[in-house]
Amino acid sequence: MRRMELKVGDSFKCPKGHEATIVWIHKDEKVVAVRCPQKHLGKVRKVADHTKPTLRYRHQPRTEEQTYLKNLVFLIEI
Repeated sequence: MRRMELKVGDSFKCPKGHEATIVWIHKDEKVVAVRCPQKHLGKVRKVADHTKPTLRYRHQPRTEEQTYLKNLVFLIEI
C-alpha cells in the first residue's frame, strides 16, 4: 500500500480531531508535527484564592486554574 504524499502546509487532523497544519515532517515520513489553531488544555495549576479570608503563611486557600494554549504543536506518528 502506498502512503499519501505529505507536504509542509498541508491540512492534517490533530489528536483532538481539529483541523491542523503540518509544520514539520521527519525524513523517514513516519512522524509529523502539526500546529493546531484551536485552544487545548495546557495544564492545571493551583493558585491562591484571594476571595477567601487569609490564613497563616503556607495555609492559603488554593483553587485550580486551567490554562488553555493556542497554536499548540503535536508530534504524531503515522
